[in-house]
Amino acid sequence: MGNIAYISKNSFFLKHGDTVKEYPSLRINLYRENIRSIQQKREWKTSGDGAKFMGLQEYNDPDEEKYGTGINGLAVFGDRIVYSVSTGDVGGLYTKKLDEKGEESLINSSNSMRIHRISVNGDKCAASTGDSNERHITVFDLNSSDCKTLTAGDVLEDYPSYTPDGGRILYSCAGLAISPQGFVSDIAPFAINCYDERSNSIEEVFSEEHFDCVLPKEDEKGNLYFIKRPYKKTESDGNIVTDILFFPIRLIRAILGLLNFFSIAFGGESLRSGKNARADIKSKQKNQQEMFFEGNMINAELALKKNQKSGEKFPGIIPSSWELVCIDRSGTQKTVKKGVMDYALCDGGDILYSNGHAIVRLQKDGGEKLEGKCHMASNVVVGLNEIRS
Repeated sequence: MGNIAYISKNSFFLKHGDTVKEYPSLRINLYRENIRSIQQKREWKTSGDGAKFMGLQEYNDPDEEKYGTGINGLAVFGDRIVYSVSTGDVGGLYTKKLDEKGEESLINSSNSMRIHRISVNGDKCAASTGDSNERHITVFDLNSSDCKTLTAGDVLEDYPSYTPDGGRILYSCAGLAISPQGFVSDIAPFAINCYDERSNSIEEVFSEEHFDCVLPKEDEKGNLYFIKRPYKKTESDGNIVTDILFFPIRLIRAILGLLNFFSIAFGGESLRSGKNARADIKSKQKNQQEMFFEGNMINAELALKKNQKSGEKFPGIIPSSWELVCIDRSGTQKTVKKGVMDYALCDGGDILYSNGHAIVRLQKDGGEKLEGKCHMASNVVVGLNEIRS
């Protein structure tokens, strides 16, 4: 069956047989050590009575090492993995051995390029590159680190995936509405596009008006799989004059609300009093039940209860409205599984999927097998047969 690898809690996990091992990103660890070292070096200048008298005291944020830091993508590359990572303002692409040494090698690194989801075919790595507003599909040569961006325009492109023949790249694409000031004012639903490397052409494969279609993948038979989840349009009243008049008030409310949030989250007390304070505490408790995944808010407790009531064998914390869909070569569309946040297609017809609470094997005969419990496992990959933990 091969080994299973995935990302969870900013670490790599490898499942080999019945054993699961966790591996850190050495790049992230090095970045965090550098941040702590910098803080320690400047601490002597800004601590003590002398610094206090001179007004040189400086606050060292204990969470500084976590800001903008995360593993974004994962793929198989022979007996290694390739992963994309963000450390502060720097984006990078690395190879890594999932063994005791955990050796890593740099492929590409830049402070002007963030690398998001990736897919590997041979010695080529297709990646989504850009920021939170605009992204495009770039192909890296894993041997030389050379790269070439294939797409352009006011679009958000992500979730690249090579087809089994390696000649095409499937990806999700959402158009951007740009304001006169040059800001992104709205994002259209994600559609599925296909870039043909042989003809250097792009075509739209599938779209649905009120849904985001993400994580497209093609199996050996030419069937198209993807996750379909509800699209939420950016809310706007369209009244520019009103927005301008109330902007100062809204800005002050936002600042006060932010300060109040930090007081509740880190101090356990609200800056307000009476009923408002009690409402804030309830809000904090509610926020602990909610989480973000790729810009989507998920109420984990509510989703879990609904999935349990629906009779799921292995209920997860992803809403049932997130559906894994398959379109066969005749164009027939069917829902394969509900409540899916990530998945991988296996040789032989099985599908591994993550429901936010566990990784489950959906067997081709319809049966389900629990592979292991894990929190918000993403970038699930299979095929690491040469790796031994």
